[in-house]
Amino acid sequence: MIGPRTVGIVGMGLIGTSIGLAIRQRRVAERVVGVDVDLVTVEAARARGALDKGATTYDLLREADLVVVAVPPDAVVDVAVQAAEVLRAGTVITDVASTKTTIVGALEQKLPRRVRYVGGHPMAGSERAGPQAADAQLLLGRPFIVTPTAAGDGEAVELVSVLARGMGMHPVVLGPREHDDLVAQVSHAPYLLAVAVLNAAADEALPLQGPGFTGMTRLAANPVEMWTQICAGNAQAIRRALGRLRAELDELDRALGDREVLAEMLRRAQRRAGTET
Repeated sequence: MIGPRTVGIVGMGLIGTSIGLAIRQRRVAERVVGVDVDLVTVEAARARGALDKGATTYDLLREADLVVVAVPPDAVVDVAVQAAEVLRAGTVITDVASTKTTIVGALEQKLPRRVRYVGGHPMAGSERAGPQAADAQLLLGRPFIVTPTAAGDGEAVELVSVLARGMGMHPVVLGPREHDDLVAQVSHAPYLLAVAVLNAAADEALPLQGPGFTGMTRLAANPVEMWTQICAGNAQAIRRALGRLRAELDELDRALGDREVLAEMLRRAQRRAGTET
């Protein structure tokens, strides 16, 4: 399938600008246009080379045949609906939000039928924020989860998948609920675990931290507002993931009294990480 000619991006933060950089550097589309409510952010993204043209109004998106909504989770539905008002018939909309069930369900109901929506989630990021922190390399080799609506528009799914592959990512098609359940285990719960480990450490212990502690807790430096939205939007799946973590921690607690059991648990983790010694 031929890829998009013009990609529009709404929200020129870390991920939106990284997507723009990847598209332009890898020539995935002929043009990239970007919209953000903040003109300074738009100009920063243009200065980084992520955009051919930028603006603070949705009118610029009339040129696009694929629009990526790269705003915080709580804003995705409203922004997508507002952007759709100016889009041509047949334009595909996707997003980058880390939660999917609620967003996909809402947009199925609220978007006009003349546009097509497919949920998206690039499994990439950084504890830094904004266009200055953007980097096309953040996306390279990472999964891009594609979550179709119940209508199952195959052409729209393929167009988003073509975009993902063009950026050097690996498209993975999942249902919205399956996405939320699995991503809770490999993204949302690990973030909360980093928060818990950091908050549980005694004040006098923090100056003694080595690279292991620093690396493990790096996630806790992510923007609080964004993660508050993510956790609220996927609370049920995150609770299930935290339950799995609690059960594993209880097993480790019991294994502290049995070296053989403990060693086997550690080896199992090494095998799953592909680092068994």
